[in-house]
Amino acid sequence: MPEAKKKDEQTELTAVNGLASAQSARLSADEAAQMFAKPESYTGNRTLYDSGAAKHHAKLSQFGSGAEVRDPYTGEVLTLTKAEAKLRFGDDWQKHLAESDHIHPLERIHDAHKTDAFLTNEDIRNAANSSDNLEVNSRQYNNAKRSRTNEEFMNDRDYRGRKGLELTEDAEREAVRRGREAQESIYRQLRKASVKNAVSAFHNAGIQGAKNSGLAALTMSGIMNAAAVLKGEKDTKAAIADTLKAGGTGAATGYMMSGGLTVLSQKLSYSTSQLMQTIAKSQLPGQIITAVMIVGGTLKRYASGELSTEDFITELGEKGAGYAAGAYGFAVGQAVIPIPVVGGVVGSMIGYALSGALYGGFMETLNGAKLAHDERIRVERECQEAVRMLQEYRVNIEGMISRYLKENISVFHEAFDMMKSAFDIGDADGFIFGANMITQNFGGNVAFKNMQEFDALMMSDEAFVL
Repeated sequence: MPEAKKKDEQTELTAVNGLASAQSARLSADEAAQMFAKPESYTGNRTLYDSGAAKHHAKLSQFGSGAEVRDPYTGEVLTLTKAEAKLRFGDDWQKHLAESDHIHPLERIHDAHKTDAFLTNEDIRNAANSSDNLEVNSRQYNNAKRSRTNEEFMNDRDYRGRKGLELTEDAEREAVRRGREAQESIYRQLRKASVKNAVSAFHNAGIQGAKNSGLAALTMSGIMNAAAVLKGEKDTKAAIADTLKAGGTGAATGYMMSGGLTVLSQKLSYSTSQLMQTIAKSQLPGQIITAVMIVGGTLKRYASGELSTEDFITELGEKGAGYAAGAYGFAVGQAVIPIPVVGGVVGSMIGYALSGALYGGFMETLNGAKLAHDERIRVERECQEAVRMLQEYRVNIEGMISRYLKENISVFHEAFDMMKSAFDIGDADGFIFGANMITQNFGGNVAFKNMQEFDALMMSDEAFVL
């Protein structure tokens, strides 16, 4: 078989592998988006994360041994039922009725982890209701704490005084310690779940991509090799071997590409950038990867000097036209022949065939109108001179950058050190002063010098121009 034809067939196989993998990744990404969807607001969604059964179990566990149970912070004796609390303690029953609730509040857990692309509502629910985040204390304490963290609750002594909760300093420190331990435990559990889910999403999408891309490669290669056998270009044994090899390569490509695109798409969909979210919803990443797969060899040969600029542009145009036509044919073929993958492969092959014929005719016409030899030499010389000038400009620019950094690096070091120190001790004015050092070094005008001026600027009716 001629070498040129082998390259054409390889390009078509690569394109179909990419198209099939990208299509599979899109479906897997849609499934992942549904699996890991979480509400933006906690309000109205508490039932997704609260577990009455877990809290009830934690409460019964405390009383299961028959030993006396006390509030860990107030030290008051607790009773299992409201009736017993009222019977034993009268009007003070709320100080003695045992309740089980979350140490680190559900709302805070949701808000901290809702933007994790690989956590489900169930993951958050399980961590929030784990034994590390449930404790038994009095109704008085629980009702007063509400959705505050332990640290916030302990620091607001005036509020606790109004609620009749007087705690010792030891009790306050114990509450803060428990709150931090619970928060750290939740973070570890959810971090582990997130990594596990990401790996699982990659693998599941990869398996589906391997099936689709492998089948696409087998189908297309089978058709090509069958035609080669009929034409006498290959024997049957070689055709079967090439078909199986193409199927294996397609499956491997499909696994990595589909798995990677699914994970990437899911991650980008949770980005704070609207542009990244838009890219995640499109098929752009898959198209870019497929395009690179197709033209990668051309780029490599051009970089090594095997191709002239003219041949490089010609080959890029041919492959680009083929990819576009193949992609369109894949979609049309899948719609006309509703057999998974097979219809797309057939449509893609037709698209490539038509594209090759049209592009070949176009290039033949174009070559007939080439510039005269002398004119072509002149253009090439001008191009070479332009390249030399660009290289010279680059050296000059790099020299200017190096000199500027050498002259100004001490300012940056001093400013960043000051900003870090100010951040560590909570000194907002010091942080602003450090940032202003950089602005002034660039010749800019600072908008404010301290928090007082910043507040005044924010409260002013004048337009704030950046």
